[in-house]
Amino acid sequence: MVAAIVALAALATSAAACAPQTNLPDVEDEVMCTICGTLLEESDSPQAEGERSLIRKLIAECQTKDQIKNVLVAQYGPRVLATPSAHGFDLAAWIVPGLVIALAIIGLAVGATRLTRRSRPPDPPAPLDPSDEARLDRDISSYDL
Repeated sequence: MVAAIVALAALATSAAACAPQTNLPDVEDEVMCTICGTLLEESDSPQAEGERSLIRKLIAECQTKDQIKNVLVAQYGPRVLATPSAHGFDLAAWIVPGLVIALAIIGLAVGATRLTRRSRPPDPPAPLDPSDEARLDRDISSYDL
């Protein structure tokens, strides 16, 4: 009976005092100040302080980083997130830079291949037929050089 009471008391104590799922710096580098448009960790505006205060309160309530970000989006809108969403028009913010980088790498590879390709020396001219050589000599001798 005593063991059951001790176990129940330990369970109640652990439920009341949860371990934080995240910390402020971990969330600050993924959230924007909605006034400045800069990362929350870089901003010192009153708006940023308000956002930090809300984040600290949510951390004290043992919410995860994703839960905190969802609360911030609900309160401030999707522009509070530092990274664009992975669907709709925002998907282009992920795809376009990747495509540009891939095309640049391909272009550099093609250019390097063309620059480093060894060109063959031209084939030597075929020898002239003796009759053509005689005619050429006559033509050249007709000019005063």
